[in-house]
Order: sequence, then C-alpha cells, then structure tokens
Amino acid sequence: MTRFFEVTARDGPARIGKMLVRGGLETPYLLCPAKGEDLVVNGGNMWVHSSASGTAEQFVVQPYVGLSPKVNPDIVKLYQHPDITSETPAAVVANPEKVVSGADMYVISGVRSIEGDSRSLFHSIINIRNSSKPDTALYVPALATPENVALLIYLGADVVDDVFTTIKAYQGLYLTPDGEYPVKDLSELPCTCEACSKLAGGEKSDPELLASHNRAKLREEISRVKIHIRNGMLREYVEKQCRSKPWLTALMRLADAEYSYLESRTPTYRSSELLACSAESQNRVEIRRFADRVRQRFSSDGKILLIIPCSARKPYSTSQSHMAIINALGKYRRYVREVILTSPMGVVPRELELVYPAAHYDVAVTGVWDLEERHWVSGCLRDFIDNNNFERVIAHVEGPYVEVCAQADREMIFTSTGKVSSDESLRALVDQVKLAVDEIAPPSRNFEQYLLDMFRKMADYEFGKGRGDLLVPQKGIVKGKFPRMTLFDGREQLCTINPAYGSLTLTLEGARRMKMTDQYYVEITDFLPKGSILAPGVVNADPQIRPGDDVFIIGKKATGVGRAKMSGREMVEASRGMAVELKHVEPVK
Repeated sequence: MTRFFEVTARDGPARIGKMLVRGGLETPYLLCPAKGEDLVVNGGNMWVHSSASGTAEQFVVQPYVGLSPKVNPDIVKLYQHPDITSETPAAVVANPEKVVSGADMYVISGVRSIEGDSRSLFHSIINIRNSSKPDTALYVPALATPENVALLIYLGADVVDDVFTTIKAYQGLYLTPDGEYPVKDLSELPCTCEACSKLAGGEKSDPELLASHNRAKLREEISRVKIHIRNGMLREYVEKQCRSKPWLTALMRLADAEYSYLESRTPTYRSSELLACSAESQNRVEIRRFADRVRQRFSSDGKILLIIPCSARKPYSTSQSHMAIINALGKYRRYVREVILTSPMGVVPRELELVYPAAHYDVAVTGVWDLEERHWVSGCLRDFIDNNNFERVIAHVEGPYVEVCAQADREMIFTSTGKVSSDESLRALVDQVKLAVDEIAPPSRNFEQYLLDMFRKMADYEFGKGRGDLLVPQKGIVKGKFPRMTLFDGREQLCTINPAYGSLTLTLEGARRMKMTDQYYVEITDFLPKGSILAPGVVNADPQIRPGDDVFIIGKKATGVGRAKMSGREMVEASRGMAVELKHVEPVK
C-alpha cells in the first residue's frame, strides 16, 4: 500500500498527482538536483544523483552522504530492494524486467543510456507501470528536455529532473520545445526570460545562464502539459511535439502499437473535442475502441443499408446535407438503416451518432484520402456489412467515398450523380429505396421506435451486447429535445443521453434493469456512501471499467450508480484517490 502519492487527474497514461511531501508537491514534478535540491536521497542504495555544477564531466552519480537517520517526511529515500522498510516515502531503482513491490516511487535504472532507443525506453516505462501499483510515482531521471518531456509524461512519467538540460547548457546548447541549437550560432534568441536577456547582452559563454534558460523552458513545458491533461487534450499536443525528432515519432508509434497499455488508461467518455490532425490520429485508442465496439456490440435488424458521407457538423443529422437526405426519403426512411462513412472513425451507425467520439471529433478536410485512410474505413465498412444481414446496400456517396465503398468489395448500388444533396441525386436515391422496399418488404419503424432503438444501441455500445434489450421497454417513452433526451418506463426514469460526454447517464433503476452485477460493477465495503467513493472503500470492480464509464455500486449497506474516475484495476489496487463520483445511492433494506 502506498501512502505518499495520489493521482488527481488522468489523460491516458499521463497523470496529475500529489506527492505528500513538503506539504504536497504536484506532479508532473520537476526535480532540480543540478541546483542542489535533495528531494530524492540515499537511504542505503548504491547511488543517487549528486548536486553538480561546473563542466559536463562533473555530472556523475555518487553516494549521498550525511543523511540524518531521523524520519524526514519531506524527502523520498532511495533504498536497495527487496527489503524496503521506511516511515518516509520510499523509492527504488527499478529493473524494468523485474519490478519489486512496496515502493512509493520507482526510478528507471540507466535510462540516460537508452536515449534515442525508442523501443528500449518505451518497454522500460510500460513494464514498470504495468508491474507497479497504479498510485505509485515514476521518476525518469536525466532525460527530460523541453522537446521530449510532453511525450515522457504522456507515456507515464510523473517526475523528471533538470540534469540533462544542465548538461546541454555546459555543451553550449540552447533548448526550446522545438529542438536544440548551439547558442553561439543564434543571432537572436527566441525567448525573453531574464537569463536570455543577459545572454543576448553578450554573456553567451556563461553556462549557468544557459542552464537557467534551459530549466525555465523545461518548467514551462511541464506547465503546458498539465493544462492539456486537465483539458483532456494531451494526445493532440503530443502528436505535434513528436515530430521534432525521428526517435520521438517512433516512440509515439510504438506506444500506439501497445494498444492494451493505452486503452486500459484512456477514458471511454469525455467532454473535450477529439482533433484528428495527423496520421497518428487514426491509431488513437478512442478511434480503435469505437470501431471494435461497433464490430462486437452493434447489430441491426434492418434489411436495407444506406451509406451516407459524414458532415462537418455534429451530430450528423443536424447538418444540411443529412437533413436534405432525411427529408427526401420521407416515409421511406423507416425502412432503411443508415450508416455514416467517415475518417478516422470508420463507420458510424445512425443510432450511435451521439456517442463519444462520433459527435466530438474534428478532422482536416482536403477532399483527398490517403491509402491508409481508405484501407481503414473500407475495412470497417466491410466488417459492418458482413456482421449484419442486409439484403440491399445503397451507397449515396460522392468523391473519395465512392472509391472507399468500392474498395470494401461488397455488392452495392450507387445513387449519387455528383453532389449528394442535389435534386437529381436525391431523386435517384428515393427511386432505389422505393424499389428495394417493394422487392424486399423490410421491417419498418416509426420515429418513436427509432428513438427507443437509439437508446438500445447506445446501451449495448456502453455496457455490452444485449443490455439495451434489458434497459429499454417495448413501450418506453422518450422525452426531451434531441440530443438531450430521457428514457422513461411510465413514470420511472431509466436514463438520460448526456450529449456533452456522448454517453448514457443511468438512474439506479436503469442499472438494476440491466442486471449490472457481473459487468461495470463496483463492490464496496460495509458502509453507506454519502459523497464520492474513494479507492480504499472498493473491494472489487469489473476490470473493463474505464474512467468516464457509468458504474453500478454494490454493497451490503447500499446500492447506487456513479461515474468512474479511474479504471477498475486502479479502484482495487490504489490506496488513495476518488474511485467513483456518486450520482444516486439508496440504502439496502
């Protein structure tokens, strides 16, 4: 059990936390051993970073001497493992291949030696994070620069230091978030900090001034990263930052390839917009998770599939092009099932157009799709057609969408003669739908039935296939204005669509009806919660829970529903932090 580190905010593997030393230090934290800061000191280990000044060659690791034997709550003591016994926060130098338990902080051993080796660095980080408790801090020593620190934090680093930036200063290198430059070659300095004012005044040979600038840029970058974590936008920033060096781009791509590491730490729902601005955006957890759930949890009872291109406006059905198609179809719309074709999402069934991130993304629109985009979207479309029993597929698409549909290699009828919303194209679409209805006699649904189906499919997507049938009664009532709608069974409220997060918000009755005792459950100890549920009060939790999920609270004295603030694994293993933000609770009678 850790006692000195608490995570307070998450954005994928990146965290904002609090180390309970010196009155509370917020992470990501910049440790400054080059300035003589002794936050991490030797408690019997062979080495720690010593304070250093002078030339680059003087930055060596040495035993720390003169440590008082008294308990000091303001430091983290670095111990030899495996026997860690301390009343103060304890750190160990971690061998990435075998991580010992019982530490409050782990320090990656020899990380400086693998700078530029993307594969070794990445696996060192994830092996330690996967093998240690979720509320322990990770210290990546002597590696951070303004250029790479955002990616280090994104992957899971909680503490970095100024050692490498100081070494760079003694090598005459001027650091920026975009890279490093020999200071002697700069005719003007792109910074107005106090140190740069003196450097620009002719003191470029002073390594201490240069070190001060480098440290300030590193501190600024960490502050910037914290803002992005709190806003849920760190991924967008890291996609931009990883471009400055090939090994950083490789590090990003290796992380995306390790899907389970990122997915287990990435919220299912959030209110921030997903910006798809680079090729790496297609590999984001949120994109792949959405596509996987459409494959595994969505099923259609329709016989006629209508493929429509996406729109810039979200939800799609509020856009001019989609409204034109809907109005043109009129009464025939009840016979078709609609799917929206889009990059990078793949395919979005109309019933899921409000789900995150389908209603929360923006993408660069050029009218040209590259080969990877076409391969990804056509594959999603092919899987969607194969997983459902459609007898007729109508593609009302234009431009690159036509090539993507053709690449799916499934039989379909194309109806657009140019612009999908033109009168000629819409007439051709209606004619084909009329013909399909006459020949197939597919099942129909009115608007009220469509809304109930939307709730069913969203429940299946969120909680597992089949849960929607348990939640939504045949004669359910939907109240409210699109997109914020509420489902009732008579007077009993079951759930509400929360468009800000793109999810269903359950009532306690809704959770009971879905019998959420085997999935998305959180079992608590013997108490009646009156506010948020903290991790120490959790006995067990469904491992598939991710931050943002609605969960069912089960206890001997209470049942309730709430929104998960951490993953199911973290709820069980963490000793600090909010596990569930409680919404409704009732005592067990």
